[in-house]
Order: sequence, then structure tokens, then C-alpha cells
Amino acid sequence: MPSGSRKPQNGYRRGGKTAYHGPRKAKTFTPKNGNEATSADEKREAVALANSIDEAQGFVRYDSGKKRVGWLVNISATSIEDDKIPEGRAGLDCYFIGEDGNTFKATLEYDPYFLVAVKRGHEPEAEEWLKRAPGGGVVKSLRKVEKEDLQMPNHLLGYRRTFFELSFANVGDLLAARRDIMPIAEKNKKNMNAMDTYAEVARYVEFSTCAN
Repeated sequence: MPSGSRKPQNGYRRGGKTAYHGPRKAKTFTPKNGNEATSADEKREAVALANSIDEAQGFVRYDSGKKRVGWLVNISATSIEDDKIPEGRAGLDCYFIGEDGNTFKATLEYDPYFLVAVKRGHEPEAEEWLKRAPGGGVVKSLRKVEKEDLQMPNHLLGYRRTFFELSFANVGDLLAARRDIMPIAEKNKKNMNAMDTYAEVARYVEFSTCAN
């Protein structure tokens, strides 16, 4: 070692005084979703509070009786209690002004859903995975539908492709499944080049010709 040079001390880098304690580990931060953090009990309390406010304002829920006619003035998402579903079923509160001038509201239950496109020839394995995997098995129902895909070339010719319609009991379950499906869907979309797309259309045209 040349004279005058000094060996770096333990815990210091050459050329600086920054302490070195080994390679730093990358930190991973997971954003918290407010809807996820809210417990089922808190949601039920929020729905109960909203109902009490509606009743105080004159919008009592109309559940049964004679048919009523009214003008729809507002809508609001809500949750319908269900002993088998902690977060309840998805619903829509519809606010009306009746023909007699009195106000009321009616709750419409619905199943939120989204569509998943499937490459032709891979429907069986895709259906099996979609039934059990996304969101920990929260899919309420699944059915195969044929719809026009406006993102495909020559879609004006009426090209139709296979989709799976996934329905859920509430929006929370839908979002849980969507988080599992989206990364896979985006990856498959990137791997699908133009030739694959045109081949998909060609198979459809061939199938339609044979069917006719």
C-alpha cells in the first residue's frame, strides 16, 4: 500500500462519511383503500343512518302494497342486509314524488357485473378458473355471452366474440375479483399481437360460414 494512503474504516465508504450497514432493502408500500378498510358493521350503521335521514325527510321506503306511480327525482347506492353476506347485497335507492305529491323511495336490488374476453379455444379452462379463483371465490354467477367487440379490426362487419359475464352480490366483491383478474388480463393483452387479433377474426368468419 502506498505511503500516506489510509485503509477505509469499518462502517465508512471511501470518499465519504456515510455509514454503511449493508445493502438496503427495498420498501414496499401498499395503498389502503378506504372502502376495504371499512368494516361490514360500519357499513350497516351507515346504511341505517342514511335510512333514518331519508325517513326524516319524508322518503319512507315503499316495500309492498298497491302499485304506485311517481316521478324519479334522485338515486343513491345502498346495501341490502343479508345474513349470508356480511357486506350485504347491492341495491339502488330510487327517490320519487308521487302523483298525490307525497314522497317515497323504493329499493332496487341488482347484481353488479363485468365482462371478461376469452381467446377462442380457451373457454373451458378460463371458465373453470373464473368460477373459483378471483377474489377468493366471490363470483355469484357466471354465464357465457356473445357480443360485438368494438376494439377488434373490422368490427363494423358484426364480428362477435366470447365473453364471460361475472356477477357479484355487491361492489366490494366485484372489486376483489377485478384486482385478481386485471394483471392477468393486461399481460395477455400485451402478448396478443396484431396477427393474433386478425386470426381471431378469421376463425369467427370461418365458423359463421360453416354454420350458415
